[in-house]
Amino acid sequence: MKLRPEQLERHLREPLRPVYVVSGDEPLLLQESADAIRKAAAAQGYSERERHSIERGFDWNALLAGSNSLSLFAERKLLELRFSGKPDAAAAEALIELARRPPEDTVLLILLPKLDGAAQKSKWLTALDDAGISITLYAVDAAAFQGWLQTRAQQLGLRLQADALQLLAERTEGNLLAAAQTLEKLRLLSDSDEVDIEAVASMVSDSARYSVFDLADAVLLGDAPRVARLMLGLEAEGQAESVVLWALQKDLRALTLAAEQMHSQGQRSPSPQLLGQLGFWAKRQGPAQQALRRLSLIRLQRLSSGIIEVDKAIKGQSPERAWDALLRLGMAMAGRPLFAG
Repeated sequence: MKLRPEQLERHLREPLRPVYVVSGDEPLLLQESADAIRKAAAAQGYSERERHSIERGFDWNALLAGSNSLSLFAERKLLELRFSGKPDAAAAEALIELARRPPEDTVLLILLPKLDGAAQKSKWLTALDDAGISITLYAVDAAAFQGWLQTRAQQLGLRLQADALQLLAERTEGNLLAAAQTLEKLRLLSDSDEVDIEAVASMVSDSARYSVFDLADAVLLGDAPRVARLMLGLEAEGQAESVVLWALQKDLRALTLAAEQMHSQGQRSPSPQLLGQLGFWAKRQGPAQQALRRLSLIRLQRLSSGIIEVDKAIKGQSPERAWDALLRLGMAMAGRPLFAG
């Protein structure tokens, strides 16, 4: 059964269903929805939590065998499967099996990136939807962003003056995580529940010198020297490698989808409507078009396949240093690969 995001809170007051599928590309919304399900599961006695990051080559046979084996002393369990991309054939087959025979005393939570049209109509997603609940999280577009900020502020007991709201929207445009963190800081540090423009200006000017969003923009523009400088700056400031990968991967996925649609329709350039649907705000559409002229569909697909190796480096599952892997990816997306190939 499909559920709208705003219906989740009310739904979680009821006994949980055996399967929950949450998909979307906005980290804050994905994290908060997953946290709400985890909290409800714990409250309903699912005290054990088992997590798996799904990559190509994952041992599905072991997972299925383990989930179907019962123990007299087994506790009710929340089983989480986090995908970095669309499930492959082996994963699809396993997900259909889990949907047909959900493990006893287990809630299955499946976290996925934004799904394309083919995935939305796939047998595996239909089977999971029939077995439980699916929620699709959509990015907050530019027209709705100020309303989202205002609502979020009200939930924290804050009242944003009109000019303060506009400044915060401009400084955190398209970045829900940064916006939420700024509002939380304002709640903690403000002397009053009414926030003026000076308070917002002081807060946003305190942010790090190097931004992952500056890096993402430099990558789209193909400004390789700036990409290298920003990457070194982010490393020096202690930025989390996973956040840098998220910023690069988000644009890479959108560029790949745009190139695939252009190829299928015989187009030489993407429409503003397509770029908007893929999450490129108006001011980023020009740089996105530059990137699409610079990077072929085959090149984008190869870069997308290499995301797994970067993720392994971040998780310490590869001999390559995480920041070296991120620099390699960023430079390749900027059109200046460090190595031939």
